[in-house]
Amino acid sequence: MRILPLVAALLALAVPARPAAAHPHVWIDLRTEAHVDAEGRLAAVTIVWIFDEFYSAFALDGLEKPGGDYKPEDLAALTDVNMSNLAEFDYFTEVTQGGAPASFGEPRDAHSTWNEESGRLTLTFTLPIAEPRPATGEAPAAYRVYDPSYYISIDYTEKDALRIVGEAAARCEASVETPNVENVWTTLPEAAFTSGQSQMGAMFAATATLTCRAAE
Repeated sequence: MRILPLVAALLALAVPARPAAAHPHVWIDLRTEAHVDAEGRLAAVTIVWIFDEFYSAFALDGLEKPGGDYKPEDLAALTDVNMSNLAEFDYFTEVTQGGAPASFGEPRDAHSTWNEESGRLTLTFTLPIAEPRPATGEAPAAYRVYDPSYYISIDYTEKDALRIVGEAAARCEASVETPNVENVWTTLPEAAFTSGQSQMGAMFAATATLTCRAAE
């Protein structure tokens, strides 16, 4: 069995990217769930990554497919390798509240699934917030999911992009702000192309913002 983890597509992170490489090579459709507790605090974020067909084929190449589906143990092994390697990059996830960064606990419920019809692999996992953050109008909670190098493009799906779940979900609202990609490209400083791409992905990242009303 051969396991080809996502980190294999991220070798560009280890060296300065060339100007010709300053564009995505892997595409991910994103869905997220904001978990709020009874106090209206952001307690966790579930990340759903749907990989493009080409990366999916790359990652699963060489794995047996009896009966038209991959073995659960092979998908579990792929999940374990991906999660282990992604830990170094904080799972490409950034959570802030009032501008202050939040840290994560151990991920849970990580699993990979295969869709035969679309030919796409999906990775799903939940990141608990180490200290749940209030999400108020004055200091909302926000999060972004992106590859800093922009080697991987991570964009929200058009449908079911973001859900709010949890005890106080009815008291909360969320929105997603997506940068205009064309405007970002035309306003990038020259340094973005000459001094590496370590944070280029942040300029293209969509921001999910969560606010919750106080309990009545």
